[in-house]
Amino acid sequence: MLKKLHRSALLIIIAFALLFVAHPRSSAYSVPVETIRIGLFYGSNELSSSNLAIRYGSGYRFGWYNSSREFVPIASTSETQITMMKDKNMYLTWSSTYTDEKPSSYAGAVGCYHILLDRLPADYTEACELASQFSGGFVGYYNGTWRVCVGSYESAAAAEDAIVERDFIGSAFSASSSCIVVVKTGTTNILFEFDCGSSSHFAVQPADVVDPDTGEVTTRAQAWCKGRSYYGGFQYTRLSGNDITVVNFVGLEDYIKGVVPYESGATWPIEALKAQALCARTYAVRNLGNHSSRGFDLCNTTDCQVYFGTNGATDVSDRAVEETAGKFVVYNGELCDTVYHSSDGGATEDSENVFYSALPYLRGVVDPYESTVNTGYSSWSYTYTADDITWILQNKGYNCAQIVSVTPTYTRMGNIYSLKFKDENGKTFTFSRSSAGSILYSSTLKKYTHSQRFTIDIANDNGIQLYVNDANNPVNSNELYAIGSSGTQAIGSAGSYYVLTGSGAEEIEVRNSGPELIADAYVVSGSGWGHNVGMSQYGALAMANLGFTCEEIIKFYFTGVSIE
Repeated sequence: MLKKLHRSALLIIIAFALLFVAHPRSSAYSVPVETIRIGLFYGSNELSSSNLAIRYGSGYRFGWYNSSREFVPIASTSETQITMMKDKNMYLTWSSTYTDEKPSSYAGAVGCYHILLDRLPADYTEACELASQFSGGFVGYYNGTWRVCVGSYESAAAAEDAIVERDFIGSAFSASSSCIVVVKTGTTNILFEFDCGSSSHFAVQPADVVDPDTGEVTTRAQAWCKGRSYYGGFQYTRLSGNDITVVNFVGLEDYIKGVVPYESGATWPIEALKAQALCARTYAVRNLGNHSSRGFDLCNTTDCQVYFGTNGATDVSDRAVEETAGKFVVYNGELCDTVYHSSDGGATEDSENVFYSALPYLRGVVDPYESTVNTGYSSWSYTYTADDITWILQNKGYNCAQIVSVTPTYTRMGNIYSLKFKDENGKTFTFSRSSAGSILYSSTLKKYTHSQRFTIDIANDNGIQLYVNDANNPVNSNELYAIGSSGTQAIGSAGSYYVLTGSGAEEIEVRNSGPELIADAYVVSGSGWGHNVGMSQYGALAMANLGFTCEEIIKFYFTGVSIE
C-alpha cells in the first residue's frame, strides 16, 4: 500500500512536470485586447470631413465596433474612394474638398435635409432595392432601423417643396448631431447615413482582397487617410455634436509597425529598431485607455507615441517588429513604463527627478555610447538676459517683477533639477523636475532648453574660484576631479563621490545646489534632446552600431528588467 502511494505521488509529480514542459509560456504577459484604438484626429484637430482611399482592398464595409472591439458589419460599398462628413450642409469646392462654410463659389452641396420615405424596409437588402428606384436615393441606418432617404437639401422647406414636386409619400428629415454621412469622394452623391446616437459609433473597415476560388485573403487591406496609409478600420464620432473624431482600430503588431519607423530611423540597424519595438509595444499596452474619455487608447503624437501608419515602414523596420512580436519589457512580472527620448546628451535621469515617483527600473545611467553618433544636439547654448527671463515668466502667467537672480540645483547625474528665480521685490519662483527643464523654453525668443541636461551660469563668467591649501592660488572648479561611482568626475558636477573620513573612504551623493547667480545675463549650456528618462534612441543606435543586441540595449537603459 505504501509503495502504491509513493508510485501515485511520483506519477502526479511527473504529470505536472510534463504539463509545464508540453505547454511552455511564450510570454509573461497576456495582452488584454487584440485591437487597440489610436486617435488620428481629435480635439482641436477634429475634421468636418475625412476621406478614405483604398491602397490595397476591394471596397468597404460599414458598421460599428462593439464593446469587445470587434467590427460588426451591416452594409458595404464597392467604391474605392469615400468621404465621411458631419450631417450639416457641406459644400464641395472646386478643389474636391468639403467645407461647412458656404463659399462664394462651389461645385455642389450636400444638404442635411432629405425626404424620408414612409415605407419601412425589412433589412439592408430590401433597403438597397428600394433606394435604387429613386434618383438620389440612399440607405440610412437610424437607431437600429433601416430607412431610405431621397435627395439632399439645405433646408426643411426645400425638402418639403421637393416632396410635393416629386409626389412622394414621406417627410422632410434631418438626423441628429451624431449622424455621419458617407459620400463618393469628389461628388455630392450620398452612399449611406448612420445615426445611432451615443449607443454605437459609425465605423468603416476596408475589405481585404480575397481569392474567389479559395476564399483566402491574398492582400491585406490598407487605406489612405489624409495622405497616410493604415491597416485596420476607422471609427468616426461627433463627440461634441459638430466635427468628427477619427480613430484607427488596429492590431497591436500593425500599430507597432506604424510607430517604429517614425520614432527611430527606418533604416537604422535592426537591433536598435528591435529595442524601439520592445519599448513601443510595452508602452502601448501599459498605457491602454490613457485617452478613454475621447474614445481611444493612445494618441498619434509625441504625447504618447508618434504613429503615422505604414508609409515610412521598411523591410528592416517591419522585421524588427516581427522578430520581437509578443515580447515585453518586464520588471518583477509587471510591464515597465518604457519611456524613451531622442538623446540624453551623456546621461539619463531618475524618473522621480523629471516625471513622477521613483521607479526601480528608471534609474539614471551615464551613457558612454551616444557620443559615438551624430545626434544633432550634442551641444547647444543660449544666452538669456534678465529681461528675457522676466518676459518669459510673465508671459507664462507668473506675476513677477524684474528677475535679479537665478539659483540652479542639479541631480546626481548632472542634469537640471530645479531653477529658483528671485525678483527685485524678493519674491521667488521655483520650478522643479520637468518644469525646470521647460520653463526657459521660448519659441518667440528662439531660445530653447532641448533637454533636462543643461547648466546655467553667469554669462562671460570664468567659473567659481576655489582655493586649495593655498589662498593665493585659486583654481577653477572645473579643474578639480574626484573618483566617482562612474570613474573620474569633475567636482563641479553632481554625482556620487568618495571622501576620506576618520573611518576611511565613504561614498556621498551630491545634488549640487549651485550658488545664487546675480547678473544681467546668463548662459544656458546643454546637450541632448528630450526628457532624459529611459532609453535614448540615439544611444540605442550607437550601441547597435557597436554590436550590442536589443536585449543588451534595453537592459542598459532600464535597470534590472527582463524581456519576456
